[in-house]
Amino acid sequence: MPARMKKYLLLLSLCLVLTGCRARIIQSVPLDAETVESAGENAGSGQTETDAGENRDRTRENPQAKQKEFDENAAVEIVAGTDRALHGPGEGEGAYTAVDSGLPAARLNADVKETARQTVAAKESDRMGTAEDAEMADSAFRYYTVLLKERSESLYVCKRLNLYWETAEDRVTVYKTSDEHQLILDAGAYDVSARLLPENLKVDDGWVCRKNPEIMVKIVPKSILGGGVLSAAAASSELQTFISRPGWQEIDAVKNKRVLLLSQDMLEAPHLRLAAGLVIAKAANPEVYADVDTAQALKALTEEATGMAGEGVYYFSMNEL
Repeated sequence: MPARMKKYLLLLSLCLVLTGCRARIIQSVPLDAETVESAGENAGSGQTETDAGENRDRTRENPQAKQKEFDENAAVEIVAGTDRALHGPGEGEGAYTAVDSGLPAARLNADVKETARQTVAAKESDRMGTAEDAEMADSAFRYYTVLLKERSESLYVCKRLNLYWETAEDRVTVYKTSDEHQLILDAGAYDVSARLLPENLKVDDGWVCRKNPEIMVKIVPKSILGGGVLSAAAASSELQTFISRPGWQEIDAVKNKRVLLLSQDMLEAPHLRLAAGLVIAKAANPEVYADVDTAQALKALTEEATGMAGEGVYYFSMNEL
């Protein structure tokens, strides 16, 4: 074969080899910015592709949410700077901010205001012990419940007095799970017997003196105070005996005449318990409840609950001696 032909065949073979190599070039897939950024973050933090996908799912419903504001262990969260706005629930047990999540912000009213319908005429305000322009609730019970709650919760710590509660049984006080204990708290006072054990509620005069309560409440039988009792003579005698116990003249409650007798009746119906709370609250902080007539409140609550005016002397104060 001539040398020229050999060169031609060699050149043709080389061309075919080069053509085959070009046909096997791998085409690159374009990467979007999100994928590149995600890949970079995963590479730097050791995050897996599955974890990244979960994070994208977590923020898909809320693209603006910051993952640092998500607490997987919180059912609800309060964050400084949100004016006490509650956070709405996120996926699972977590929580996103109400603002970021699109959920309505549930704000806590600092004044504990509650909306009430004005269904009682303004001319009734004097009878119910309120200002003429005050909002009125749809019932006396509702109105006085809100009033007591608002004013008790607005008290400064220095205005919350220590209270000693004695049951109808002499020198026996109450336990912290009792209705009486809750009544004390609702009236804006502290219970001096709160740390006693349920089997140790029998106290002595020395224990009360050491506690030095600033207000005292004694429960008396229905024969002394209550429905149908029209004279306070028996209550007056009972109160004098109560405050004459050894050493009690030095107790702050006695010195400042903040001692109350309450009928057992006042613990046996919701409307009377509410009235008792008002009586205790006004005895403890008369300036805070100066516009509240407790006798009129008791009458209004009784009429609403029973349909009858109700007669009787239900409570007696040391100021009346």
